[in-house]
Amino acid sequence: MIFDLHCDTVWKIRDLREKGQNLEMTASSELQLDQEKMKEGNYFAQCFALWAHARHGDPYAIYRDLLRIYREELAKCKDFQAAYTYNDLLENQKNGKISSMLSMEDSAPVGCSLDRLQELYDDGVRMICLTWNYPNAVGYPNFGRYFENGEPDRLMPDTVNGLTDFGREMVREMNRLGMVIDVSHLSDAGFYDVISLSEKPIAASHSNARALCNVARNMSDDMLYRLAENGGVVGMNYAAGFLDRKNGCKTVQFVIEHVKYIKQKIGVDHLALGSDFDGIDPRIELKNASLMPTLVDALSSAGLTDDEVDKITHKNALRVFKDNLR
Repeated sequence: MIFDLHCDTVWKIRDLREKGQNLEMTASSELQLDQEKMKEGNYFAQCFALWAHARHGDPYAIYRDLLRIYREELAKCKDFQAAYTYNDLLENQKNGKISSMLSMEDSAPVGCSLDRLQELYDDGVRMICLTWNYPNAVGYPNFGRYFENGEPDRLMPDTVNGLTDFGREMVREMNRLGMVIDVSHLSDAGFYDVISLSEKPIAASHSNARALCNVARNMSDDMLYRLAENGGVVGMNYAAGFLDRKNGCKTVQFVIEHVKYIKQKIGVDHLALGSDFDGIDPRIELKNASLMPTLVDALSSAGLTDDEVDKITHKNALRVFKDNLR
């Protein structure tokens, strides 16, 4: 079974509708993730990230529109069921439903308001990726420098700029509310701030190993060690550029290499999956959700036991949500 910590499907639907294409998650489509593909892929749960940041306009207004689309699509999908608690996840599985978890990429819609954070929780959001590629009220993205044309150096992490004072406050409040803190995209300095503050396991929902693919979005060995001490998980991202900068389209091979490396460093209990479907180039081996059995078979062929495969594909992520959700 598959518990995927991150996809951009709701944003993709909104984006394509604005371009005149009316896509839905209910049937087979050009989306990398839809109801039929998830059934073929043997999904247990999917975290649907609502991606809204200031460069697209008013992030709160965009968030509300994405939430509307998410709820409309969820209502159409007979095989999906929303999950807000750990028991919801178990009950949905018992009833033959794929759990749909609501998450958010970039906390820009929160602004500087804990009341707004409470509103998001009440809306059903249970995980927040604190930043995306721009600074916000919480912290900074993981770019250590910018070129003259304004483009970031995606290879150099930011080891200086961490969480803001509000960001620290928000981490504590997320712990209290029962929301998973997601550090993918967050600066290195921000990661260490979160690790020092969070009393619950965190997630790097869609990041890989920096030692194998040297981009700032991936995690250094020391970050992996600290993540393991925290009890958190890192979700394998299938994007080619985060697996191998030259030939990452060989998704299965490189995901296995990252899994084996991270297992050797910190053990299998901190590995998970975070596809980034509908936010990545589909010209890869693992081009959509229906192909997850291929990945599962490859994990077994690489020498992992059935229990280890289960931990990577769903049990570790489930544990982190159990430890966080109220």
